[in-house]
Amino acid sequence: PAVVRIITEFSGHLTVNFTPTNSVTFPQGLGKAYQQAISGSGAFITAHGDILTADHVVNPPPDVLQQVAAGDVTTYINQHPELGLGQVTPTQVAQALLSGQIASSATYDVKRSVAFLSTDYTGPLSAVKLSEVPQQFQAPVDKIEKESAVDQKDVAIVHAAFTGFDTPSIQLGDSSSVQQQDELTIIGFPGNGDVSMKPTDFLTSSVNKINVSSIKTTDTGAPVIQVGGNVEHGDSGGPALDSKGSVVGIVSFGLATSADTSGGTSFLQASNSARDLVQSLNLDTTPGQFQKLWNQAFTDYALNTAGHWHKAQQEFTQLATNYPQFKAITPYLNFAQTQASTEQTTQVTPTPQHGTSSSTLTNKIPAIAWTVGAVAVIVLLVILLFGVVLRGRKKKTLPAPGKQVNRQPTSIPSPNHGDDGMAAFGAPPKKPAPAQTNTPPAPRLPNTPPSVIPPASTVTLRAWPCGHMNRPNARFCSVCGEPAPEPPTRIRRVEQ
Repeated sequence: PAVVRIITEFSGHLTVNFTPTNSVTFPQGLGKAYQQAISGSGAFITAHGDILTADHVVNPPPDVLQQVAAGDVTTYINQHPELGLGQVTPTQVAQALLSGQIASSATYDVKRSVAFLSTDYTGPLSAVKLSEVPQQFQAPVDKIEKESAVDQKDVAIVHAAFTGFDTPSIQLGDSSSVQQQDELTIIGFPGNGDVSMKPTDFLTSSVNKINVSSIKTTDTGAPVIQVGGNVEHGDSGGPALDSKGSVVGIVSFGLATSADTSGGTSFLQASNSARDLVQSLNLDTTPGQFQKLWNQAFTDYALNTAGHWHKAQQEFTQLATNYPQFKAITPYLNFAQTQASTEQTTQVTPTPQHGTSSSTLTNKIPAIAWTVGAVAVIVLLVILLFGVVLRGRKKKTLPAPGKQVNRQPTSIPSPNHGDDGMAAFGAPPKKPAPAQTNTPPAPRLPNTPPSVIPPASTVTLRAWPCGHMNRPNARFCSVCGEPAPEPPTRIRRVEQ
């Protein structure tokens, strides 16, 4: 919305010096003058209506009148063979005037420039003619504040008298950072794009990408940026923006393939040339309230974070309220409202303090429930794992028949009387004692008196293959739960 179209109307005369003593002013006739209008572009650089443009947009150079008067000059030459120029065409005369082969001087009687806000600010217009555009969307250029002529740096800062609101603005960048192959964006109003003179079409800007070809300096010492791309008549004075949206160049002039075609090589005046003018004028380029709010609203509009549509809607609404003439905001506002109606925002809950409402605490209940549930699941998993491990320890595989359990001690104890010659592997030797078992007693030797050792008053524990001591009649180990071993089937035979 900071880019404007500038229309400069003028009337003027061209004086042609055919010989040192023969000068003719065109158009011929008392009171006659060439009435012309040229179109260019510009951009607000302050919130107070200050516009940066090319100088030739508000101060038409002599070549404008030379091209306009070429037809009349051609007719005059062809009607006056005494000039010795022979029969010529308008194209030949225009080239001779532009090159200085035929000397001439231009005089402008009246110049008047008007700046029109683009439809990027006004939105679609109902006006049928340019003269019917509402006054709030156009303002005369009431002052050329500073300029550098077209044959020097071709830069000008003018003021347009827009009242009742602060204007949008673009910040100046550092043109010394521009390098070859950089991609820039130009915004302007190319004449070849004027397919209709209806204000809505006439005031709709064009946006084009251009590439930097080279950085050069003119004979007058002006730094210029050579670019390739779609730059046309009418783009003159428009801003060239870098990737940050700052002005690094001003469209100035081009070398087209012909006088009526676009293309070829174009040049931008470096923004640092304009910076010198701004500093000499001591202009305040700080963005105004409109630009600050627009930047923030559009930033939130382009985000993808939670709640950004609600924020953009609120900021667009504030813009529409404070700047009712900013009609171009309507589609953005409508879209933000539509998106905000279905947007789910996440509410940030502050730390509970004294006086916190119950509704704030209620919002925490789902989070607490999830936390408790997660802890409960973890506890259950721990219990299950503990049970599986404990069960695995209790279930030990019994030795297969005819095989020994791999629990070999370093030395097998000698069998003692009373245990039928069987020694538990890994168990310490026991003192001789009558073992009470369910197995039949071993046969006594003949002529051997029975044992006179009285039975023990307490139950004697027996070592099992598992290595634990258990009662003789126990069915399972009291420690590890292993089933009782089978009764010994081997009986020691004593030779008689």
